[in-house]
Amino acid sequence: MSVKISIHSTGTGVCALTQKEGDGLTVSFDDQTISNAFLSWKAFRQLLGMKSGEAKPEPRSAAAVPANGQAVATK
Repeated sequence: MSVKISIHSTGTGVCALTQKEGDGLTVSFDDQTISNAFLSWKAFRQLLGMKSGEAKPEPRSAAAVPANGQAVATK
């Protein structure tokens, strides 16, 4: 799948998806889902992965199982 984007600038700002301040870039996607919006680098990579069909699921927290077989909750 092809994803076309325009990068308008890079720098620091508030991410349109996470509302957190940090380094990132201002972009527009040709499909108009995002238009001239600032995204953190992490949000940009995640969105790009989703659009290209290569997104990986979030790892799930699992209980640790020691050698004796009884599950121990992790924090």
